[in-house]
Amino acid sequence: MENNVEEHVQMDESVASMEGLEDSSVGVSRDEAPCDTTDDDAISVEASEGTGIFLNIDSMEDILSLNLKGLSPHETRKFQFSSLEMAYEFYNRYARMNGFAVRKSKILYSKKGEILQRTFVCHREGFREDRGLTIENRKRERKPETRSGCDAKFRVHIDTLSQRWQITVFTNQHNHELLDEKYCVMLPAHRRMKESDTVQMNDMLKGGIGPSQFYASMANQAGGYENIGFRRKDLYNQIGKQRRLKHCDGKNALHYLRGLASDDPMMFYRHTVDGEGRLEHLFWCDGISQMDYQVYGDVLAFDATYGRNKYHCPLVVFCGVNNHNNNVIFAGAIVANEKEETYVWVLEQFLKAMSGKSPVSVITDGDLAMKNAIKRVFPNAYHRLCAWHLIRNATSNIGVPEFVGQFRKCMLRDYDLGEFRRKWTEMVDTFGLHENKWVTDLYAKRKMWATAHIRGNFFAGFRTTSRCEGLHSEIGKFLHSRYNLSDFLLHFHRCLNYMRYKEVEADFASNYGDTVLQTRFRSMESCAEKLFTREIFFIFREFLARSAEMVVTASNQTYTCFIYTVCKYQASKREWNVSFYPDDNVFKCSCKKMESFGLPCEHIIAVLVFLDVAELPNTLVAARWTKNAKEAICSTNKNLPKYWDSHKSSRYSALMFRYMRLSKLVSESGDDFNYHMEQAAADIHKMETKRGLHDDGGATNSGQTDHEILRDPAPVRSKGCAGVSSSSTRKKRKPGQCTVCKEYGHNKQTCEIRRHRANKTHSADADRHNNDFSDDSVSNLFNFLM
Repeated sequence: MENNVEEHVQMDESVASMEGLEDSSVGVSRDEAPCDTTDDDAISVEASEGTGIFLNIDSMEDILSLNLKGLSPHETRKFQFSSLEMAYEFYNRYARMNGFAVRKSKILYSKKGEILQRTFVCHREGFREDRGLTIENRKRERKPETRSGCDAKFRVHIDTLSQRWQITVFTNQHNHELLDEKYCVMLPAHRRMKESDTVQMNDMLKGGIGPSQFYASMANQAGGYENIGFRRKDLYNQIGKQRRLKHCDGKNALHYLRGLASDDPMMFYRHTVDGEGRLEHLFWCDGISQMDYQVYGDVLAFDATYGRNKYHCPLVVFCGVNNHNNNVIFAGAIVANEKEETYVWVLEQFLKAMSGKSPVSVITDGDLAMKNAIKRVFPNAYHRLCAWHLIRNATSNIGVPEFVGQFRKCMLRDYDLGEFRRKWTEMVDTFGLHENKWVTDLYAKRKMWATAHIRGNFFAGFRTTSRCEGLHSEIGKFLHSRYNLSDFLLHFHRCLNYMRYKEVEADFASNYGDTVLQTRFRSMESCAEKLFTREIFFIFREFLARSAEMVVTASNQTYTCFIYTVCKYQASKREWNVSFYPDDNVFKCSCKKMESFGLPCEHIIAVLVFLDVAELPNTLVAARWTKNAKEAICSTNKNLPKYWDSHKSSRYSALMFRYMRLSKLVSESGDDFNYHMEQAAADIHKMETKRGLHDDGGATNSGQTDHEILRDPAPVRSKGCAGVSSSSTRKKRKPGQCTVCKEYGHNKQTCEIRRHRANKTHSADADRHNNDFSDDSVSNLFNFLM
């Protein structure tokens, strides 16, 4: 323990007259957290005229230029401060260099409410407050005692003549050991995150980089964990503090969407509120998604997934397939439940966002609420059930592997209607399922799942909702169950931007270089390579290669068209009829693959080769699969945001280059730093006001008015969770059975019979060992000694 002698600084006359007012003042004793340090202002050391020479402390540079290690109280009489903050920073710096920390204590006010005097104390001043908790009723271990009643203090008073703060009391006697400098930096008063650290942390979090990775990155930048200036706990505390500042999660989510709408005039979002004022349903889609739907919205798939936000609200993602045969997101929605009325509301908002355009085909997992909602909102859309879910249901309802295999063939193979009915009848007869209700109901819905009935309706290759499942898996890489709504929306759009960037990469791959031709139909293959994207071209090339196996066996002419009969070479069991309408240059095949997928089948290609057609006719080229699928919609919609704006990007790069150079120059001087910081703050506020980023209320781009009080959504139980039942109706668990005694209520580890047998066996072994030792062992030992 240091034995420092208490020494009081001689007070100035103008200050001493006020010192005796402390006991009768309106001062308040309180503990406060240390305020932030600002590295600003230039050093200014002056000699005051008169009896004494003072060192004026006007900035942090003045403080940092002083060696405060072991500074005696007598030497402090020469310092005076321009502000109360500088006085605090001076004592805080002194405390850090000498092994303790500082707390703010009493304040003395004037009658006008102005601060005249302020006292700072050691961080171990006073004693811990007794909250009535004893060792018996505590659940956690008590924290170590950090208060020891230390009397060290530092008091400053304002000089009424010079308006500067002077030291009146400096007590340097501590009743505790002072810390080494390497431990002193770990005290809470000396740990803090700078504003630049917080900004960098938020940028990292937005990019999906977690706090642990960011902390490791900071350690790498600082040259070690000891040089960061704060602990990992402070990082998590700062994140929690920022989240607590966002009072209403639902309103913050709407504010985030409103911010997107300020940059995207086509941004569309709607929400509903329940009777308790909670956010119930939320639907949103941006301008690019609306454009994608105008081009690729002929097929729509959607499904609900849970566990993507902390409220466990179902996430409904509307998706389709783009010209690269990849997933494309049209819209998203967070709902409170999966009732029919909920899906009706969501689909109605989807229809409004897409300017009333309904999809041609819809595929879902067979949920009854979804089915009824689709029938009400999209009455003309062809609804298909997911094949994977049907096969899973067949496995659970019938449980016969042979039946599942036969059912799969009936559902997915390209049978005509007569052959499908025959195959179905044979399957039902074989397994004796005439009276099975599930099989009967399934056959009644055959137009929603059998390829024989669905053939000819455009589904772009969709057979299952596996695209939705894959999309949910991709979204899961960006979203976590702990996210609140505003963080959820932020990372959802981060995922959306990533998918759009992948689409740009696919565009580049389709337009960069020429694919090497592989078939013997070079002219037609070259034409398709120029028209279709790379992925679609590879699919078409398979049809083109298979067309070499086809031959035209017959042709008939009618009044309107020519009908060609096509079959495989030397395999005439299956025939296809291709109709050619010369007036419209239209080709149709009985397999209806062109109508179902949008690409000419091998049968049509065989007819084209038979007619010596070198290039694909325009009627056989679906615009949605081409490289220029979006050109028409982009040229007609001027308000539509592009993937990136080249002018905006160039301006941003130019500003970044200039301001990085400016930052390097300005940081050399405190005066320049202060001036430019104030100027930057003013410019930022001016631009934010100009962009409307400070407007938090009133009407929004959603066409709705935000509620003044909007509560957070209620947590939702997933669809697979069983409801909570009462104790009287809850099915009791059957007690476990012991494998030793076959009795219920315990296991073999706690079985008394097994324990008794074990003890009995152990006693017998001990007795045998004692008998052996007393007879043979003793005699052998005796013989050895003799």
